Amino acid sequence: MGFRKDFLDCLSGLTPEKPPLTEYMMFWPECDALYLPHMNGKSYAEYFGLGSFLSVPCDFNPYPLYEEEILSQNGRFVTKRDALGITCTLEKDSSAMPHYIEFPIKDRNSFLRYAERLDANDAARFAHLPGFWRRAGTYDCPTQMISRGIFAFLRDFIKFEDLMILFCDEPDLIAEMTAFHGDFLIALWGKALSFGVPDLVYFGEDMAYKNGPMVSPAMVREFIFPQWKRVIDMLKRRGVRHIVFDSDGNVMPVLDMVAEAGFTCILPLERAAGMDGETVRERYPTLGMIGGVDKLNLAKGGDALRKEAQKAARLYRAGRYIPSCDHSVPPIVSFENYCKYLEYLKEELK
Repeated sequence: MGFRKDFLDCLSGLTPEKPPLTEYMMFWPECDALYLPHMNGKSYAEYFGLGSFLSVPCDFNPYPLYEEEILSQNGRFVTKRDALGITCTLEKDSSAMPHYIEFPIKDRNSFLRYAERLDANDAARFAHLPGFWRRAGTYDCPTQMISRGIFAFLRDFIKFEDLMILFCDEPDLIAEMTAFHGDFLIALWGKALSFGVPDLVYFGEDMAYKNGPMVSPAMVREFIFPQWKRVIDMLKRRGVRHIVFDSDGNVMPVLDMVAEAGFTCILPLERAAGMDGETVRERYPTLGMIGGVDKLNLAKGGDALRKEAQKAARLYRAGRYIPSCDHSVPPIVSFENYCKYLEYLKEELK
């Protein structure tokens, strides 16, 4: 018995032996300089007593990857074409979002060229799975299989403004691309599941911002939902119990469809975008949740730390909720504040 069982019991609506504490989206790399000097050589998981996850090494990226090419450098900044074929400018030694310049998919012809790198049956995508599953049982960690989701496939490889225009002007192309990615996931994950069934499968979607989804709920219903449904139906037939929908921003306008498609858990419930775990729990009593602890309040400190711990504990007691920050813990959260929040959380969960 341990973190893996407690985590899965909690998401299943059972009572864990002890609360499964974790930071699902971990800590920003910039936290290392602030936190590690206090941690006596231990990892974040060891020092704070947090559970970890094992990711199934099933390669969902274009194959072969593009050869990275440095296009220019200017002081702290470098412009390059990355391994996904995206041209961007990024700050050296920083995990901040790049400034994106050019994307590989611009129209149907460039989509078809890019699709040539997305052969779901390429043996190289599964080369590490036998060894992974031989070792997985020796760790007290939930196993998870990850890919970019249906909307994210479009958003990752098409310039955002162009993508929004395509939804309006070329709906047939949008339908073709989303169906292609649905086929890709069914083939990729279908073959991967023959090696072993993970505890959860994770769709990275990131399809919303502060005020709501990036496309209308009607467009989600027409183009995205059908692919979610058929991929998730396959996963459930093959024995996957927990299927996670990940999107920053305010996804309340599409949560009915998320639940209807068969997702069993959402994350990270970004509070600055108006996502509130207690509201979600009231409307969706059986939907699992991970996240919802406001990183901005953790940065404030003081009474805000106790209030965040109390809110997380209320949600945990309501069931199917894993306390975690509402994204990666950022460096604006001091080591002292994080320690105090975790102390309060453990007290509230007793």
